[in-house]
Amino acid sequence: MIHPSGSAVRDRFAQVRGSGVRAALLRVRLNAFAIWQCGIAAAVAWLVAENLLGHPRPFFAPIAAVVCLGLSNNQRLRRMGELALGVSIGVGIAEILVNQLGNGWWQITLVVLIGMSIAQLVGGGALMTTQSAVQGIFLAALPQTPGGGLYRWEDALIGGTVALLVVAFLPADPGRFVRREAQDLIRELAAISSESAAVLRSGDSQRADAVLDRARATQDDIQSWTDALRGGEEISRISPLRRRHMPELLRYRRGLVGLDRATRNLRVAVRRIAAALDTGQEMPMPLADVFDHLAEILHMLEGEVGTAPERMVSTTALATLAARLDPEQLGAQSLSANVVVAQVRSVVVDLLGATGMDEQQARTLLPG
Repeated sequence: MIHPSGSAVRDRFAQVRGSGVRAALLRVRLNAFAIWQCGIAAAVAWLVAENLLGHPRPFFAPIAAVVCLGLSNNQRLRRMGELALGVSIGVGIAEILVNQLGNGWWQITLVVLIGMSIAQLVGGGALMTTQSAVQGIFLAALPQTPGGGLYRWEDALIGGTVALLVVAFLPADPGRFVRREAQDLIRELAAISSESAAVLRSGDSQRADAVLDRARATQDDIQSWTDALRGGEEISRISPLRRRHMPELLRYRRGLVGLDRATRNLRVAVRRIAAALDTGQEMPMPLADVFDHLAEILHMLEGEVGTAPERMVSTTALATLAARLDPEQLGAQSLSANVVVAQVRSVVVDLLGATGMDEQQARTLLPG
């Protein structure tokens, strides 16, 4: 056995550490705007609660602002509503029980049980349920102060309102986040198509199984695009400064529908390739060229996603690929080969739909 030298181990460690540092810096850069929003909102919420309402050390106002904003652009209005309702439930239950029963460990238990149960009864999510317990614990565990419960509820409203104003008047660019997630998915689909072409040429069944695992993992990319789109649509509704992004977000919404369908059909095609190679079946080599062609178009679409349909060059390229998808000319004589061609035909139709073409019109581009 040959053992790596000390210098080789150090070099490998430095490489891994360097990639970890780069990934960490990338995360900070991608979330920098959201972090900045949280910092501004926390400061403003504290100042409003302390100077305008006279609350002594209103620590929960900045907490509420940061909780409502978070790093995600998605569901901020829902987070604000759940926070306010959760605080109301927790404060209300604790005020009633503590005034009657006093402070102590068993009072905390009772406050948590009742508060969380009520939050669930009214259909609250995780944030509302958690806040109903946390706020009850605060009031049941700490010495009572004049206006404590009311101040906590007011601080929650202040923090949530400040968060809403920050989103409205210091908004992120909704299109940028959606575009990034869309490009990640399309880039991954291009890689899967390219790998599928290589698998068809090599006939390597183990490599085909690996590509299938990669294709199945694309569901996470679709969900990330969906979440980013919902967040962008919410920003455009809240902020008058971002209303102009609505047509762009509508194009991303249409593109998401088409790419979601294309991803599912591509996944079926890859699964059939893997199944065929696992049983020793041979697949026609022209299919490899088709997958390479599809990968090239996907790379083209990656740069055009979100663009107005009349400006998209990838539509013409997809039409050219559609004309090639004749099973007979591609040598598809087995059931597996015909299934793969059929799925690629569906992928192309779905991608044409993502570029804005009507589905019926897209299907007319396919060979009979």
